Amino acid sequence: MSQTAPRPERRHPKNQLNDLTGREWLRFTRTWFVHDPPPRSREELEHPAKYPEGLVTDFLRFFTKAGEWVLDPFCGVGSTLVAAARSGRSGVGIELVPAFAAVARRRVAAEAAGTRQLVAEGDAVRLPEVLGRLRQAHPEVPARFDFTMTSPPYWDMLSKSRGGVESVHKRRAKRGLATTYSDHPDDLGNRPDYGSFLAALGEVFRHVYALTRPGRYLVVVAQNMRTPAGAVQPFAWDLVRELTERGPWVFHGERIWCQDSKPLGIWGYPKVFVPNYHHHYCLIFYKPEGGRDP
Repeated sequence: MSQTAPRPERRHPKNQLNDLTGREWLRFTRTWFVHDPPPRSREELEHPAKYPEGLVTDFLRFFTKAGEWVLDPFCGVGSTLVAAARSGRSGVGIELVPAFAAVARRRVAAEAAGTRQLVAEGDAVRLPEVLGRLRQAHPEVPARFDFTMTSPPYWDMLSKSRGGVESVHKRRAKRGLATTYSDHPDDLGNRPDYGSFLAALGEVFRHVYALTRPGRYLVVVAQNMRTPAGAVQPFAWDLVRELTERGPWVFHGERIWCQDSKPLGIWGYPKVFVPNYHHHYCLIFYKPEGGRDP
């Protein structure tokens, strides 16, 4: 007696957000996941805090359809754009540091078949100006994007000595690799105080809001930080307040990215509890249908 093969699940005809089936949609909504990045190439190691393309790909598949446009205002060495190219999406990345922008361009050039991947040098705080210049050379860049995903600087965290992390910095320095983003005066990691850092991020993401299609999303990868005095600076939750109380975004929750392969540092032993931060918050913001631009 022959068995009838199960009918393949199809995307719901009213699904306007992505190309996923209901089962695939459901799996993504779990609020935590484990993702351990693969080893980085020598060129990728130029950036001291690159996030993985595989992580970005999962978010792109949920928040966009094939052929749509993605923005990353803190492009780094191009993780978001590489993931976009591999997923059949087009992308624009903004990067302040010329050396990182050059790496990003080389990386996307090897991946961009069938898509458009553009890297513009500039300050994300002046995002409309940077995009205006880019559109003069590339008129195909849209006025509004379908999705933004980015990982901004975690203020001055990279420049702080934090016990075991210092050895990582020393190893990078011995190899001639950067241990901070840059010494550029416009680098948000060099802001003199936490309040001005948060305000500048708020300005960037208000620009992003105006550049986002209504009914679409922004994802920001962030991590809480330990200060040299031993207190925890709840950066992720401060950022949520900045973008919702002082800005127009609606917070739609978070997915927690856990890393299993990160080495443990024995910080605080044997007197003080110091957590090993092996997770980041992927903060999800929404621009409502009919939402007014700031």
